[in-house]
Amino acid sequence: MIETVLSQNAIPIRLTDERWSHITEEHCELAGMRLEVLENIANPFKILEGGDEETGMVQIAVQDYLKLIPTVKHSPKGYLWSSYDSEADVLYINFKKPSHATDSELTDDDIIIRYEGESIIGLTILHASKR
Repeated sequence: MIETVLSQNAIPIRLTDERWSHITEEHCELAGMRLEVLENIANPFKILEGGDEETGMVQIAVQDYLKLIPTVKHSPKGYLWSSYDSEADVLYINFKKPSHATDSELTDDDIIIRYEGESIIGLTILHASKR
C-alpha cells in the first residue's frame, strides 16, 4: 500500500510499505501509528528553517549523498547506516541494525571489519578524515 500526503510546500510525500517497515524497525515506538505519522507530515507542529547558525541546521549537499547510491545498492541487503565521530576521527558503517559483532579483524590500512558469525555486518574506519 502506498499512501501519499502533501507537505506544507504542496510536495507529495509517499509512504510505501517498504519505507514504513524501515521506519518502524528503527523506531519501534511508531508501530501502529502510520496514520498519525502521515498526519504530522501533512500538518507539522513546527517547521525548522535550515542553513544558519541560529537554528543549528545545516544545508545538505544532496549531490554528495547521491554519489552514495551505488555503494548502498551493492552493500549487503541494500542497507547502510553510518555515523562519524569527529573527536575520534572514526567513521562507523553498519550493514545491519541492530548489529551484534561476534568477531572483528583489523586490516593493514586501519579498517576494522566487524562480523556476526560469518557475515560482515559493519566497518569501522579509523583516521577517516585523512582518507
